[in-house]
Amino acid sequence: MNLTSNPFEPKNKARELLSPYTLLYFVLAALINLGLGYEFSVIYAVGLGCFFLLLGSYLPRLQKTALFVCTLTAAFYYPFGRVFGPPNFNSILSLYSTNPEEASEMMQIFPYWDYLIAVFIMILGIFILRRKTPQIRRWTMAKSLFLFAFVGALLLAPVTNLRAGGEFKLSDTGYPVVRFVEDVSHGKKEVEAEMARMKELSSVPATWHVDSVKANRQVYVLVIGESARRDAHGSFGGKWANTPFESKVPGVFFNDYLSAAPSTQKSLGQTLNLVRDGKPEYQNSIITLAKSAGFHTYWFSNQGQIGRYDTVVASVAKRADDVRFLKKGDFEDGKATSDFDLLRFTDDALQATTEGPKLVVYHLIGSHPKACDRTGDRYETFVHSKETSCYLYSITQTDSFLSQLYNQLKSSGQNFSMIYFSDHGLAFHEKGTSNEFLSHDDKYQQNYQVPLMMLSSDDTRRRAIKARRSAEDFLVLFSEWTGIKSQEIAAKYQFISNQKRPSPTVMNFALKQVPYSSLGNDPFTPKATPATMHK
Repeated sequence: MNLTSNPFEPKNKARELLSPYTLLYFVLAALINLGLGYEFSVIYAVGLGCFFLLLGSYLPRLQKTALFVCTLTAAFYYPFGRVFGPPNFNSILSLYSTNPEEASEMMQIFPYWDYLIAVFIMILGIFILRRKTPQIRRWTMAKSLFLFAFVGALLLAPVTNLRAGGEFKLSDTGYPVVRFVEDVSHGKKEVEAEMARMKELSSVPATWHVDSVKANRQVYVLVIGESARRDAHGSFGGKWANTPFESKVPGVFFNDYLSAAPSTQKSLGQTLNLVRDGKPEYQNSIITLAKSAGFHTYWFSNQGQIGRYDTVVASVAKRADDVRFLKKGDFEDGKATSDFDLLRFTDDALQATTEGPKLVVYHLIGSHPKACDRTGDRYETFVHSKETSCYLYSITQTDSFLSQLYNQLKSSGQNFSMIYFSDHGLAFHEKGTSNEFLSHDDKYQQNYQVPLMMLSSDDTRRRAIKARRSAEDFLVLFSEWTGIKSQEIAAKYQFISNQKRPSPTVMNFALKQVPYSSLGNDPFTPKATPATMHK
């Protein structure tokens, strides 16, 4: 006689839906909710669990298929969802514009316990799937409760929308599994439409109407940094002396400059191109404007370009007269490259004989996560975690790059001016712990607070611009800087001044313009331990 009882097996089928085994469905439903990146909701977790239980009684094969797909998706997406939230335009765009090397680096920054939870989701799902589901077709009070919970959660959001004056649509339900499918589908359509538009415009001639050109420099250099928070720079009020060059060099420093968006492609798409009705005109960029004004243009990049879909930034770069990428974005070409490798192109640009002024653009990999891969695991000051410490040192590396480039320009004897800014900032995750790291986000002001400075060969003093400036107006700065006046650039104020401008909005991951002042605060609070160079 077998006297061993299994707590997950009910004594009779009538109590099947009320057994301890039922609880596992609700646990899995809650984990699926979390795994897809949405804010946790007890209502939707219970409703989804009830749906799976009801489905198993009448359509067990369909139930197992649905459980398998939901479990697999939630398990694989969980680490990304914890950091980046549910899928949106930005995350789907990243799939198109991120090469295998970048993807591998990004996966390394997630805490190991996120992967353990992802594995647990998979194991729990497999455990439930392997158990034979009894088909209890008799309707019971438990089934009535399950149906009521499932339908109630299904109708909650549509009814709320209707009461608020909107339209009643079941597709507006708040169930994470439904929202995930809709968000992926909608984001994919938006990205593909934007890519198609970019491809179409890539062969369209620029439509700039240049009124006048009063360039007073021989060489204009634009350095585009990557993922650099302004408060991580000692030269911009950061709490570490990690930017010795920037902290001493004479020039103009903008102390309140904001990026247009919190990710590279959207930020630079909005910054480097003429934007009308919220859409960048990729044929009308700083490169084509400079060429229309008689400049000879160069683009030197340590960021990738990819084969099937060119990145937004690469589409701007490819219109330059001289374009050089250190890597193509192919898997075989995924070796780590240093920003310092770009400096070998400087002499070619400076020594070339051209009829007009030169515009030379450097696009850095800078402080892109994973920061320790940027620095070779080196750091000078330990702050909270190794990754945060490497991040601070990656800022020092960019400072050193700027110093060497500045010296190259000085040594050439040519009249020059150089601008450096970063595309966007980052936010902290696992903040204050030994696993702290920085990554993309759109909830905080620091995601948009970036450095901007302008250095010229005849500068003799440091000057601070304290008025708020936005990358939305970067073309205004570009016009003032280069002396190129165009009908399409209507300046409502002088950028290089302390003249106030209206409070800007910024673009979030969902491509919505939100007031900058409405965002939260994510300060860089130090608990530093000075140290010698670590590797």
